[in-house]
Amino acid sequence: MAAEIGVTREIVILRKKGCHLCEAVEDQVRSIIAIETSLTVVDIEEDSMLRDMYWLRIPVVRVEGQDVFEAKMMDLNGEWKERLAHLLK
Repeated sequence: MAAEIGVTREIVILRKKGCHLCEAVEDQVRSIIAIETSLTVVDIEEDSMLRDMYWLRIPVVRVEGQDVFEAKMMDLNGEWKERLAHLLK
């Protein structure tokens, strides 16, 4: 999923306030995204449909409209950071 030069990629993080896993993923995404990236953070508690769909899956990272990363992909050893960086390249 390589980004083309000059093309803005859209990344959305689905999360909720007070979620430490969500905060860790958002911090990691912010540390690795390129300048040509649009980042939107969505609080699922503000939309009942999103809350119902994603409550047990957050944090979820969506790239160009596709969910590419979610909580079940995280691990205690921090290997999720490398996997997430690979998905965002």
